Amino acid sequence: MKSNSVTLAAVTGGTVYGPVSFFSGFSIDSRTVAVGDLFVAIPGPNHDGHDFLSQALAVATGALVSRAVPPDALPDGKCVVRVSDTLAALLAWARYVLDCVRPRVVAITGSVGKTTTKELAAEILARRFSVARTTGNRNNGIGLPLDVAGIAEGTEVAVLEMGMSTPGEIRLLSELVRPAVGVVTAVTAAHFESFRSMDDIEHAKGEILAGMSPESVYVANAGDPRSLAIGRRHRGPVLRYGLAGETGLDAEAAGVAEEAGGTRFVLTLRGRSASVTLPLPGRHNVSNFLAAAAAASVLGVTAEEAASAAPSLRPARHRGEVRLLADDVLLYDDSYNSSPAALRAAWLAFLVAAGTRRKIAVIGEMLELGRKSRDFHFEAGRELGGRFDVLVAVRGDAAALAEGALTGSAGAGTAVFAADASEAESVVKGHLKTGDAIFVKGSRGVGLDRL
Repeated sequence: MKSNSVTLAAVTGGTVYGPVSFFSGFSIDSRTVAVGDLFVAIPGPNHDGHDFLSQALAVATGALVSRAVPPDALPDGKCVVRVSDTLAALLAWARYVLDCVRPRVVAITGSVGKTTTKELAAEILARRFSVARTTGNRNNGIGLPLDVAGIAEGTEVAVLEMGMSTPGEIRLLSELVRPAVGVVTAVTAAHFESFRSMDDIEHAKGEILAGMSPESVYVANAGDPRSLAIGRRHRGPVLRYGLAGETGLDAEAAGVAEEAGGTRFVLTLRGRSASVTLPLPGRHNVSNFLAAAAAASVLGVTAEEAASAAPSLRPARHRGEVRLLADDVLLYDDSYNSSPAALRAAWLAFLVAAGTRRKIAVIGEMLELGRKSRDFHFEAGRELGGRFDVLVAVRGDAAALAEGALTGSAGAGTAVFAADASEAESVVKGHLKTGDAIFVKGSRGVGLDRL
């Protein structure tokens, strides 16, 4: 939403220095700030945005700051709005934008599948509405408000992904955006560095209810007991989605047929059915599509409309992309992030895509698993055992994954540990042959997207 420095100061309780300036976007990165943006200088544990103010103002229209800016440090024609707390001011402005534009908010969280579900829901809804969505990995207490602050006038629906790393983070975001629809895709093992138990993780995911009213609709995964349990605490309507055979479903998939590059099934949504061709591999993506379709149905989207959107849907970058490379090498690229449940689902989809090809698995360390990390990696490797020709386990506790893969697995292939992504690249080059299928997955911190 285009606005100006005077309005920003009024909303945030700040003071304007320099000329009145107009802006339409927001950035916290001086390296990528664009003309027309307002640079938000946020102090962080490693960097303070105020230290990069001069670089940002060389391009940006102005800046939001919490430090005094000497008059001679302010370039001609640029302005700053000084507040006591830039993050609090950003949140206040994001709430102001939502109050002005008044989009219906679809909020999506979960331990797995939330980004894909967000993208699918946004694409389905965009067939009927003007839609805004969170971009990239902007799903936290800074990134989501940044995207919300830039929502354009005329936006009818905002599809927002909510991530978490600490207790209270989703509550803050939910109370900020006040979802009309809230989705929890699943609650699985993750974030054990910040949470002591699965019950604690469920409670944190359930914070999505904090901003939801009795008129808001909660969308639950009928195949996930913890997603359902959160739904039982909601004061309003609950929709359930899942595979045919589960009871009480509002969105279901029947006759799922997996293919190398996707799936086919019959979608039944609120009593109406349509055949779906989904060019995303794996049953987990059928579940993601059902979540998106169920959420869209709250805003009036039919089974036929959801099905018509499906053939044009594509996986997000590094999230289950299947590509044929030179020398007839099939690549399954799911390198964006990882967790035990996500690894299991992606591996099953890869096996279908790979067929009879020789299989090379490059699996990076799964981060944020806390004191149970080694156990989770060992068990994940044990589940893979015997179903690969070459396994390259990359970094840290992934060494336990390689150990698990070779434990009690008759006919298991070669397993190698690589200290980092660069070493893994060298190992892969030594094993890759024409016609192979290669699977790549790991937490973002491992950097397997570069491989």
